[in-house]
Amino acid sequence: MRIGIDAASIVGDKGGVGWHTYHLLRSLLALDEQVEYVGYLRPGSLQAGRLAGWPVHDRLRWVETPRWLMPCRGVWDTLDLYHGPNFKMHTTGRSGGIVTIHDLWLARHPEYSRKLLGQAGSSRRAIATANRARRVVTVSEFSAREIEALYGIPRERVVVIHNGVTEEFSPVQDEQGMDALRARWAIPSAGFILFVGGADPRKNHRVFLQAVAQSRSQLGGRAILLVGDAEHPQGSYLATARSLGLEQDVRCTGRLNREDLRRLYSSADVFVFPSLYEGFGMPVLEAMACGAPTITSSTSSLPEVAGDAAVLVNPEDAEALGAAMVKVLSELALRQQLRDRGFARARLFTWQQAALRTSALYRELCA
Repeated sequence: MRIGIDAASIVGDKGGVGWHTYHLLRSLLALDEQVEYVGYLRPGSLQAGRLAGWPVHDRLRWVETPRWLMPCRGVWDTLDLYHGPNFKMHTTGRSGGIVTIHDLWLARHPEYSRKLLGQAGSSRRAIATANRARRVVTVSEFSAREIEALYGIPRERVVVIHNGVTEEFSPVQDEQGMDALRARWAIPSAGFILFVGGADPRKNHRVFLQAVAQSRSQLGGRAILLVGDAEHPQGSYLATARSLGLEQDVRCTGRLNREDLRRLYSSADVFVFPSLYEGFGMPVLEAMACGAPTITSSTSSLPEVAGDAAVLVNPEDAEALGAAMVKVLSELALRQQLRDRGFARARLFTWQQAALRTSALYRELCA
């Protein structure tokens, strides 16, 4: 069986889809199966070690190809099936193709589209792709319901395969490394509250900072660490902090490498992820796997991912979010309970399990 997979997103600055594709493909190759993979990359991707660290594997062949040639590649490379893990299906194999749709944020909220002509054209193309695909894969039951409701795809054609959390996200005791981060951002001895996501309106930093401002006197002098891009066409960490009088409390770290992020998860007094909409919500599992007591939203996919291992709050209610932070920070027993439940919850989501379910789907469709 030969499977083609769009691997373009694993090259360079990987976003959420890039890390999903990276871990899924590595985990598929780790399975003891007689399956060949063809990973399609943009021209130039193999130059100058851009895939450095990727293991050489006799069941994986990289192919650089321009986008306009992709429709022919399924025949040229004698694929049995093609998998587009990034919302698009550029070619097909003998048994057709499947597409992964991670979330429908912009279909649900087209007002946030950054495209010059809006989101309508992209949504039409996505619906056409979903209808052409043998199966639509998604990462949560919530997203499956969204695909059925907004795209009209029958539920029986949608397959839910949860993301996994890697072993690199685990508690780290690195005082020297953490001391360097404390010095870099002037983190006080009182500790810090962690927010990860960027200034994208979907990540909801405005309500988070409103909650901080309302509860400031009860947060024990802790710093507020905001991880991710600090500026967005529709939002700004610093502008929001200044408008609330929080500029002295807030530290904007920008994007971080995974090792520094792991250190922060492991040392945070509480991790707050009040996103308005998530197809899955990887930061919740990453934080839990590192032992961070977690507060997240009671909407979209987040209750499905967090289970009983996080405090769930209406993400549009700043007062309720502030009260949740104060409660977690003031109750040692609650923080320990959240840590214990978080470790157990994170262990339920593995990339090996995702790979096994994905491989089973390939075999089913190629039979």
